[in-house]
Amino acid sequence: MIDQLLKKQVHKSQLLFFALSSSLGLGILLIVVQLLVDTQSIFNSKNDLLGNQNLIIYKDLGRDNAFTSNEITELNAQPFINKTGGFTHGTYRVLASVTFPNHAGISTEMFLEAVSDEFIDITNEDWKWQPGDKEVPIIIPKNYINLYNFGYATSSGLPQVNEKIIRQVPIDLTLSGTHKTENYRAYILDASEKINSILVPESFLNYTNKKLSPLKANKISRIILDVINPSDPKLLEFLASKKYNYLSNDIQNSKLSYVLKLILSIVLGIGLLITILSIYLVITNINLLILKNKQTITQLHFLGYSKVQIAKVYHAIAFKILAISIIIALTLSIICKYIFSPYLSVLQVQPNITSIIYSVILSVLIFISLALYYRKHTNSKIKQMLRPNTSLLSSEN
Repeated sequence: MIDQLLKKQVHKSQLLFFALSSSLGLGILLIVVQLLVDTQSIFNSKNDLLGNQNLIIYKDLGRDNAFTSNEITELNAQPFINKTGGFTHGTYRVLASVTFPNHAGISTEMFLEAVSDEFIDITNEDWKWQPGDKEVPIIIPKNYINLYNFGYATSSGLPQVNEKIIRQVPIDLTLSGTHKTENYRAYILDASEKINSILVPESFLNYTNKKLSPLKANKISRIILDVINPSDPKLLEFLASKKYNYLSNDIQNSKLSYVLKLILSIVLGIGLLITILSIYLVITNINLLILKNKQTITQLHFLGYSKVQIAKVYHAIAFKILAISIIIALTLSIICKYIFSPYLSVLQVQPNITSIIYSVILSVLIFISLALYYRKHTNSKIKQMLRPNTSLLSSEN
């Protein structure tokens, strides 16, 4: 009976409008959350050993293109640069030999470089070396693998190898310095799309430089920068003023990543704004319903109905609006995920249900949070309405 009395002023079409407006804002929020989760691999650049916040600089080609200690100190003093690291090179000749079963071997001269391990985003524990170790891990550019597979292997009749197999191919290194020649066994630990060099652990390069060519100076011809934003105009102006070169692709990728984040942030802000406005509309509607039923609520209270019993009617209305909104929003976000999947696959984003799981968890948290807020607000309004008016008694005294 109490439900029928208090719901006389409720218009279902009006409640449906509030539910749809809420679902629009919540739907945008959930869609943006899904996109952020799905595109994390792009933002974090997990497909390469260097992060998006790193930039490699070098001078124009020439015999005197090494960085001086003053120039490195100047770079470290810039506010838009977090830290710097130099590429050190081996001061000896390197001959690498590879032998495939049932095929002729390959021998070639090459070079070795090293950069501080803190700049290499690699979690493999094998990226280390200490005196006495028999094998040396190597990181090579992915282009080298393509050149071998589609160029040298095809023309020479050698087997093509993918990245997984090539890591199992043993490499014999002959290092010839000014004082000594030594042999080492090496293997390719990983490949990079961004590092255009053959890297070994810094400890190995320092050890072999001192042992094989102790009198040769080790110059730094390239520097890796850990920057706040690779596309920062101040950073680019500084590099241009010093005539330092860098790969423009790194800057373009950073700009695209920044624009994508900006667009997602704007859409997220719009979704938050619509959600807040819809919450305000629901609260306003509940307040109006309570005011319209003021006389009925007061009479029910005098008849013995408690405040909790009266408030439960309005709790049910608010919870239904909230539940309908979240179900529509969640359904909308899941549909959009499958609509966007072909477009994300172009960016090499693998389809998975992780973002849907996050959306479901977020939906449950939103429902619980708003339900508690609506419940507290309604109880407060009912309590305030049924509070005895003592102001008149005070004025008579």
